Amino acid sequence: MRISSLRTALLSTVMAVAAVSASPAWAIPISVGFNFVPNGTLTSSPVNDITAATTVTSGAPDTVTTIILNNIGLTTGQTINLTSPTPVTLGAAFTKSFTTPLGSFLENLTVTAVTPGTNSRGITATGTISQTAGTGFDPTPVSYSAAYTQNAGPGTQINASFNNSTTPPGVPEPASLALLGTALIGFGLARRRRRSA
Repeated sequence: MRISSLRTALLSTVMAVAAVSASPAWAIPISVGFNFVPNGTLTSSPVNDITAATTVTSGAPDTVTTIILNNIGLTTGQTINLTSPTPVTLGAAFTKSFTTPLGSFLENLTVTAVTPGTNSRGITATGTISQTAGTGFDPTPVSYSAAYTQNAGPGTQINASFNNSTTPPGVPEPASLALLGTALIGFGLARRRRRSA
């Protein structure tokens, strides 16, 4: 009886190890943080007044200025494609995308906070960044903020700066630790059955 219990435990362990080994390799979370700016003229709608706007043009081309975090090959001067006109009202959805040597990346964002000010407007959005071309990265939570200012009031030049950053989820343990844990559980069960017999 002891031999059959040990044999069952070892068979279960081998099957679990095979299952884990056959599973796809773990990708890593996207870790990126950067600032970018518009290089074109910004206009707001329905009137050219940032405090009353529902959308703002993207000011394309938009380019990366400062990189804070980066594991996806982003470079300073990189072009960012932002939905244009970009919605700036609570609950509105928009996208942002860019391509690096490691692949193409897409952010699906929703405006979660709007902070109006005198001749200014702040926007915060959250969502997910995913790799749409290439392999190796997991979808990751992402946050975005925009600060729009119109220093001389309605009808004058709109300035903007943007910030983008991820909040990487916990990285999974290496497969070797999972295999070791499975094996230890199998041997523990075998020993327990032997004692109870």
